[in-house]
Amino acid sequence: MKKTLLAGLLSLLLGLVQAQEKGDFRLHFGGEFGTWPQLFFGMNGGVEYVFMDRLSVVPNYSRFFPEFGHASSLNLDTRYYFTEGALKWYGMGGFTNAWSLLNRPGVGMVRVNTQGPNLGFGGLLAFDNRLALNPELKYWSQREGRFIFTISMVYFLN
Repeated sequence: MKKTLLAGLLSLLLGLVQAQEKGDFRLHFGGEFGTWPQLFFGMNGGVEYVFMDRLSVVPNYSRFFPEFGHASSLNLDTRYYFTEGALKWYGMGGFTNAWSLLNRPGVGMVRVNTQGPNLGFGGLLAFDNRLALNPELKYWSQREGRFIFTISMVYFLN
């Protein structure tokens, strides 16, 4: 009985060490891979602020490198963390504003600006108290829809 109680207290203590706490700040930087109109690559950077336990806001900016032209997006996402510990799973939703200027062969320069909601899920895999790996899959609903896969490094500021 004492061993079971001790093991339960130890696991509770370990869960509290890695908890999502109000006031936490994190920096994100990584790569993005998209699926529309063809496969494309981009870079993403942003910050995360945990404003309630398990709930955070993540403003971030992406710069994409399509074959002809350039594109970027500004995202404002919220995350809800389902788990705590070294691996934290979350669901997310937010709003995306995307801009692109593409030189389409046979068509010429095409400027497209789109806005709309997005949904996704991801996880934080902590390496230590300051670094984590953050894979995320997001669906942008604007236009014909796109899937964006992001893999980034996260630095915990506090």
